[in-house]
Amino acid sequence: MKVGQPDRTTDLRRVETLRKHLGDQVPLMVDVNQQWDRITALRMGRALEDYELEWIEEPLDAHDIAGHTALAARLDTPIGTGEMLTSAAEALGYIDTGAVDVIMHDAPRLGGITPFLKVAYAAEQRGMIMAPHFVMEIHLHLAAAYEHQTWVEHFEWLEPAFNERLEIRDGQMIVPDRPGLGLSLHERVAGWTLAEVGIGKRP
Repeated sequence: MKVGQPDRTTDLRRVETLRKHLGDQVPLMVDVNQQWDRITALRMGRALEDYELEWIEEPLDAHDIAGHTALAARLDTPIGTGEMLTSAAEALGYIDTGAVDVIMHDAPRLGGITPFLKVAYAAEQRGMIMAPHFVMEIHLHLAAAYEHQTWVEHFEWLEPAFNERLEIRDGQMIVPDRPGLGLSLHERVAGWTLAEVGIGKRP
């Protein structure tokens, strides 16, 4: 659930209400969307410890490695971040310094599957949880190949682009057994092209 309200008591009240409604066995996470400074993040993190959260996502500015490192060292609740990072080097900086407990990198933003896998390998060596950001059509496959615990965000935003739908059963995404990503582009996508640019010489 989203947190990061100007009135922090509103966030705490909403988390407490949801936890009571769901019970202790249902996983619950909060996403701050970079809304806290370091002091607020530590105070709120401590206040949220009692709710047994799976993680606190993006508590600080996405590029504040030192702040995330200090916060992760002082809280029991895992810290997740990585979706705003745009290179494997940036994401590896978080992993190498202990600034993150749950790595949430994004293959398209990092530059594709190869840099994503470099980060995933480093996280895997440390036994970290992986919860890639957005684009579940790609990340489902990458998460399925990961050795440790994984979560995959579910967004329906890209569904109109494909003929098929990803199957979800009992709260789990089923990896397609069709070729490639298991999805084919819908013919309507051709009409969405705004421009085409050629780079370099064609063979």
